[in-house]
Amino acid sequence: MDLNSLQFCQLQKDQIPLVNQFYKQVYKKGLANKSEQVFVIKNQQILCAARLKTVQGATLLTGVACLPALRGQGLASNLLTQLLSAQIQTIYCFPYPHLQIFYQRLGFQTLEAATLPEKLGIQYQRYNSRKPLLCMIYAGNNVNKSA
Repeated sequence: MDLNSLQFCQLQKDQIPLVNQFYKQVYKKGLANKSEQVFVIKNQQILCAARLKTVQGATLLTGVACLPALRGQGLASNLLTQLLSAQIQTIYCFPYPHLQIFYQRLGFQTLEAATLPEKLGIQYQRYNSRKPLLCMIYAGNNVNKSA
């Protein structure tokens, strides 16, 4: 696959059904809604997607997914690097533990769940009760991050 032929973009609200078809195909859970920002890497079709949603003023990265046949080729890293480079606010995410190093390489740091904003903490507890998840934070591009 020629990575130069791929396009990174934020979907418009009327394109949300396209990413939901993609999620049904690869993710099997969760659907985007029109209140979320949806970012994709695509050629003729969506290859990788991620969403930013607002929970009580906090920004949560969610719905990171890639076509199974293309996993391990750097598409998700590329998508998230471009997405994060345009953000200045703090971003939270709740990845599975086996993805900790992946997110740390992108600039996320682990965080104590007790320090989350209230509604985000409630959401984390609900998600974490089903499957163990990490709580991570990306400080944004306007904040110094330690290595």
